[in-house]
Parts: sequence; C-alpha cells; structure tokens
Amino acid sequence: MSDVCFLGGHVVLPDRMIDNGVVVCRQGRITYVGTGRSRIPKTIEMVDVQGGYVCPGFVDIHVHGGAGADFMDGTTEAVQSVCQAHARHGTTTLFPTTSTGSVAQIHDMIHACVATREGWTAAAGARIGGVHLYGPYFAEEKVGCHKPSECRAPAASEYGDYFKS
Repeated sequence: MSDVCFLGGHVVLPDRMIDNGVVVCRQGRITYVGTGRSRIPKTIEMVDVQGGYVCPGFVDIHVHGGAGADFMDGTTEAVQSVCQAHARHGTTTLFPTTSTGSVAQIHDMIHACVATREGWTAAAGARIGGVHLYGPYFAEEKVGCHKPSECRAPAASEYGDYFKS
C-alpha cells in the first residue's frame, strides 16, 4: 500500500471538522491529521480532494450485493464486483449477507467470499470482515420479500458446516 496525503478538503473528525485539512497515511495507517503543511513528507503521493470531504470509511454489516451482482451468485467475480462498487461509495469493510438459497449455494457464497478475502488488495475494493448468516433462517412471519418455501429454521447440522469454510 502506497503512502498518500489527502489535502484541500474538509476532514471529518468525531468532535469537529477541519477545513482545508491534511491527512497523511503511511503504510496503510493514518499518521497525521491537522492543518500543518510542514507535516507532509516530501516524497508522498498527493491527492487534492478539491473541497470534498475526507472521513473514515463506512462499515456495512448487512449487504447482499451491488453493481448488478449478488453475493449469493457464489462466484469470486460477483464478490469482487460488489466489493469494488461499495468501495467507490465509501464503504471500506463489509459483511456479505446470505439470503435464501440451498446449502450448496450458501457454501459457494462463503467459499467465494473467503477466496476474495484471502486474495485482497486495495484495488479489490472493500474488505470482507466476515459473512453474515442471515437467510434462509427467517421467522415464518418475517420472511419479507423472500419466498416462504425457501426459508427454513436454523439447524446446527447445516450451519455448523458453514463455520468450517
């Protein structure tokens, strides 16, 4: 991961905003936040955010897809497409969420997420923090848009195998 300095924007902090701020990142870590231009290393990539906002990345703990792909597609291509789309909109970490599907479909989804996570680079988009086992385990009266016939009660014999992935 390259060293980079973001400058010329509004830096969002937990307690205030810094106008015309400077954020220095070295080896993937924020090392300086403030207004001091003298704190910018001479040999660093500069990104002028042109009055935009610099803020922490978002963490999405329940996401099914994006950019025309769904995690339940069960392919690394679909997972990568979703991760890249979410990163373009500020999400830095996400938790792919299962919906209704067969045991095989859920295994495929988990394997594609694991493969993507293991091969992650900054260009891959948002990081995968883990998998959110949501569907197909819905209460009968809470199926929402899912087909009731595709929902089932949780069974340790089924979901226990997912943890081995």
